[in-house]
Amino acid sequence: MRRIHDDEADTSPATLRALVATVPGWADLPLHPVGATGTDHVVQRLGDGLVLRVPRKESAARSLLDEVGHLRHVAPHVPVPVPEVVHVGAPTAGYPYTWAVLRWLGGSDAWAARRELEDPRGERLAADLAGLVLALRAAPPLPVPRRNAGQRGGPLQGVLERSERWLSGSDGPLPAWVDVDAVRHLVHRSRSAAHDEVPYVLTHGDLIPGNVLVDGARLAAVIDWGYGSLADPALDLVAGWSLLGPAARAVFREAVGADDATWERARANALEQALGGVVYYTPRRHPLADVMGRTLRRLLDETHP
Repeated sequence: MRRIHDDEADTSPATLRALVATVPGWADLPLHPVGATGTDHVVQRLGDGLVLRVPRKESAARSLLDEVGHLRHVAPHVPVPVPEVVHVGAPTAGYPYTWAVLRWLGGSDAWAARRELEDPRGERLAADLAGLVLALRAAPPLPVPRRNAGQRGGPLQGVLERSERWLSGSDGPLPAWVDVDAVRHLVHRSRSAAHDEVPYVLTHGDLIPGNVLVDGARLAAVIDWGYGSLADPALDLVAGWSLLGPAARAVFREAVGADDATWERARANALEQALGGVVYYTPRRHPLADVMGRTLRRLLDETHP
């Protein structure tokens, strides 16, 4: 298994097979890699009806534990399927973190299906995503964490500071294609919304293509709920750029009823995530760099249409 991060645990095929073999009856089930853009976990299909999720590092393991706790609370309140936890595995002598097996969900991830989702067909996905976002907002109080300062979906000033960090080059250079002046303009224009008082709502927290499954141009399921949280309602509106083209984005904005300030905060959150992904994953030659690069290009295209 190719390493992505410097501090990864051993997730070699032998390790994955050894984890599966700790569950009676599963030792002979076939394993097949799935998904190309995930970076926190090694994800493999287990047999016909299951999926194995094995964290690559400690932060991902914490996220997985959060996800396992969130799913049973979230599932009754959203209009699409979410993963069902089948088994939670303990650390072993050869692997240091908790891991999990979930029920397999059908559909293609939205990055693999990206050509099918181009405008105008993406407008159908936009309406479905809006339904998901509104359902989360309408859910009763659930036991999920709250986004803090310095986290995406937290107070906007911290999000803008993270964007400035990516722009500074302290974590690595931006690719040559990035118009740094245009990016700085986007950061600057968002400062007007940095002091808004925002009532937090329930959010998925990471609506990017690898976490959204589609069937044709319709939303089929949403996976990876490890970042579910109470957050700025702008956080899940990042989907407007990560998943949707211009026409579909307008449909999405209208359907969720985003005012100018909320949309500006959403743009700022999308920008920070895209910058961080491009800086971190481009030198690692990982497909998530392409995913985040597309989001960044969409943001810049709005500045220079």
